[in-house]
Amino acid sequence: MNKVALLLSIFLCLFFSASAQMCLSDVEIDKLNKLSISAYIQAQIDKDIKTFTEIKPSLQTNSNTVGFQYHERKYIVKDSLHKVWSHYVNTNPAKAWNTSKLNFGFMYCKNADQMVYPNGHVDKVEEGQVIYLNLLLLKIKNLATAFEIITLNELQKVMAFSYVDDNITRGKQQLNFEQTADGHTKIIHRSYFKSKSKIRDRYFYPFFHTRLTNSYHKNMKKLFVRGSA
Repeated sequence: MNKVALLLSIFLCLFFSASAQMCLSDVEIDKLNKLSISAYIQAQIDKDIKTFTEIKPSLQTNSNTVGFQYHERKYIVKDSLHKVWSHYVNTNPAKAWNTSKLNFGFMYCKNADQMVYPNGHVDKVEEGQVIYLNLLLLKIKNLATAFEIITLNELQKVMAFSYVDDNITRGKQQLNFEQTADGHTKIIHRSYFKSKSKIRDRYFYPFFHTRLTNSYHKNMKKLFVRGSA
């Protein structure tokens, strides 16, 4: 192969690789069920974020959390660790994150380079999934947020997701699954968070975060019981 042909081949590879990356402008706004999420997408575009590959988590799995606020909740599911972990991993995120206080907007899967809308389906949670949610706060305020799945550790039974880097809040949430002495499953939901407002972090975030995490785990329990029936 001569140099011209080689350069042309490299150029074509780079061109088609770049063109395969889905853009934020590719989001089908009419399929989103909340205006807050549409506005969030537009705000990201206005920040010159073009493709979903440019969206990064604000924290990685082993990032230093010094300086971040900390919040923890514990939940018990009366079944085996294996079954409960499998349920959390293999439940369609479009159903898992759709409750009275959490509205699933859509999800972008980095590994598959595809989008999943509210009526769509993916088989399981995977690292690299970016999930957009609408948070309903006190029935009067809708707030859009987005996070990326950064950890899915089958051996240690740990799942973690991080707010994306341009979110109001930076940080991550980590779910540790443990078996109790009586054969049930304890889920420890730890949150590390920080925003530009100390008042928000100290007073508002813990209150609303507890309501939202309770809603998520309550929904997962309901889906678990329904699936076991």
